[in-house]
Amino acid sequence: MSYRENLHRELTDVGITGRLRARILEEIDDHLQCAPDADLGDPQLIARRFADELGTTRARRAALTAFAALALAGLLFAVAFLSSPQPVFAGSPAGVRWTFRLAGAVGAIAPQVAFVAGVLAVLRALRRRTTTIVAAAEARVILRRATVGVTMGVASMVSLVALALELHPYLAGWWVTLTLVCAGVGGLALLATVPALLAARRLPSRAEGPAGDMFDDIGAWLPQGLEGRPWRLALIVAAGIFVLMSAAGWMASDGYDGMLRGLADGLLCLLGFATLGRYLGLWSPVGR
Repeated sequence: MSYRENLHRELTDVGITGRLRARILEEIDDHLQCAPDADLGDPQLIARRFADELGTTRARRAALTAFAALALAGLLFAVAFLSSPQPVFAGSPAGVRWTFRLAGAVGAIAPQVAFVAGVLAVLRALRRRTTTIVAAAEARVILRRATVGVTMGVASMVSLVALALELHPYLAGWWVTLTLVCAGVGGLALLATVPALLAARRLPSRAEGPAGDMFDDIGAWLPQGLEGRPWRLALIVAAGIFVLMSAAGWMASDGYDGMLRGLADGLLCLLGFATLGRYLGLWSPVGR
């Protein structure tokens, strides 16, 4: 079997197919034409190297693409939310169906999860922007964060549509139209990231190494005493949310309500950290 045939087989085994494989083989053919006796290396190692580098690049691209789409969708969500003639998540008019309450709950939680996941994805991608190859576990974490961010972003846009349709008889028509347009544009932007996410999933890096944790994202900005103690950091963040929400409530002459919202948001932060933290690479049961 010729060198080209061996490389063709190895590239296929690591998931490099189609036009990308053809381009690599064309470059190899050019090298062999210039130097027929050149030692290009073990085809298996070359294919592995291509897969690791391309997998790393695709994971970073997926994170950056997802963050850009989430930023646009978040801006549009804020426009619809802030332009509402009355708070759309504060209460429900008489006569609305249970779908309004469900959409309100999703619209209150999903944007926060999308924001955190998207920021974490792009943060790790930027921290590794000069790294040629990242470990398979780390690339998987980056892709998970981007995927969760986009999924929650889509859920946020769907909740906006549901809220607008449910509130159509009660609020001004211009707001309903504006909200539907914002949700549609935001949803399309998020769906446009799917090819990048799928491309990264189809060709992952296979390099060995740890996935890292939240201290690989923000460790350099934290006091040294917090490193390696993810739950302590999570408790500090939850306490900070409670203090900020309570302060905002007191400034708005609604202190007790602000404290309740702060307590609820702080508990949701801890719940999210417990349920999604390991999946998103924020902590691991065996530590660093």
